[in-house]
Amino acid sequence: MSLSSFIPIFEALGNETRLRVFEYIYRSGSAGARPKELIDKFGFDSGTLDFHLKKLIAVRLIAQKIGCRRGIYCAGENIPLELIFLFNSVLSGDNLPDLLPRLLSGKEMQHFH
Repeated sequence: MSLSSFIPIFEALGNETRLRVFEYIYRSGSAGARPKELIDKFGFDSGTLDFHLKKLIAVRLIAQKIGCRRGIYCAGENIPLELIFLFNSVLSGDNLPDLLPRLLSGKEMQHFH
């Protein structure tokens, strides 16, 4: 994957509000985050949240869980591996989701140890 392919993702994360929303959703792991939870956490209205969620969905950083009546957002399953390593190193700390096993087979995991 070329560096220029990451430009839309970095543009989306270049907005502080979106970055904070993405970090919260990313840290929520497979449980995901509900819009009400995000509104309560960050204190913005539903229109503002919807705008930022759409931008994050457009670059495939987050996805809405299928089968839920009310939206639950979680980290996208197609986040490039290079970015998962970056996010995990920058957002190091408790409660980070372990997305690597979901994305890599055992053989590929050995390559990164």
